[in-house]
Amino acid sequence: MTTDDKTACEAVVKRIWDRFLNRDPQGMLACMHPGCTVWDVFQPQLVTRRDIEKYVAADYDQSMARGTLTHVLDHFVTDVWGDAAIVRFLNRFEYKPPNALTGHIRITCVLRRFPQDGWLVVHVHEGDVPAGIPPITEKKN
Repeated sequence: MTTDDKTACEAVVKRIWDRFLNRDPQGMLACMHPGCTVWDVFQPQLVTRRDIEKYVAADYDQSMARGTLTHVLDHFVTDVWGDAAIVRFLNRFEYKPPNALTGHIRITCVLRRFPQDGWLVVHVHEGDVPAGIPPITEKKN
């Protein structure tokens, strides 16, 4: 893994969230391979190639119904193996009123380097950051 590859992969991922923040769906899609799949923190089903543009449009619609969005992306852990990479990070986000919402999610992005397009995201997996092991309320007999 070269530092340049690691930096390039993290830049692609950061660009996706920056484009979302700046309400630029086409810029966001430009960072994602057309066959990209997504496990979104707000969606119960896997978003596949067939639905990626509809998913992005719906995500923008829900975002527009909320207030101003801010987020902090941090704790990046990136590994690159030839033309494949995994970028893991945390996202703490906040929507202001109306329809305020806050969250802390962990995200894994899988990227692939394509000869013509460079690094593109091929899969995104989001999930809430756990608060720890739930308490055990019943004793074992």
